[in-house]
Amino acid sequence: MNTTDLLVGVILGLLPISEVRGAIPYVLIVMDGFNARIIGITLSILANLLVPFIAYPILDLLDHLVKSRFTPSFIKNFYNWLLQLGRKRSLGLRRTSYIALSLFVGIPLPVTGAWTGTLVAYVLGFDRKKSILAIEIGVLIASVIVLLVAYLGIDVLAKLFLAL
Repeated sequence: MNTTDLLVGVILGLLPISEVRGAIPYVLIVMDGFNARIIGITLSILANLLVPFIAYPILDLLDHLVKSRFTPSFIKNFYNWLLQLGRKRSLGLRRTSYIALSLFVGIPLPVTGAWTGTLVAYVLGFDRKKSILAIEIGVLIASVIVLLVAYLGIDVLAKLFLAL
């Protein structure tokens, strides 16, 4: 088992663009052996599950910086307007919004991962604990979908091209 490949899988799991959508296929393609793949996939998923715990403090820091006395007032006004707009629009959706957040994160398409889900939950003013749980469920849903599609796709491609 190559530790560099494991590290790349973990980093891909953490990165905003790739998340599990890039990490799982990478691990399946690069790592040899069932056990190595299981460890790589598990670590990649765990890395992606850490995203809300990294993103929320970053968003809190940005919030603090924007609200500081050194930030120009037009930036503060725009930021406050954006937060108020998002939070006002989310008031009627609170009960179903956590399910929608899970599904949004769980659909493995570009810009629908844990980073964006955390940003959406932050802007809409969702409860942190509930939104983290919803995001984690979404990451697990996306992981299962990506694993199935990637594994089946790699298997089909291998049979097609190795049969030639």
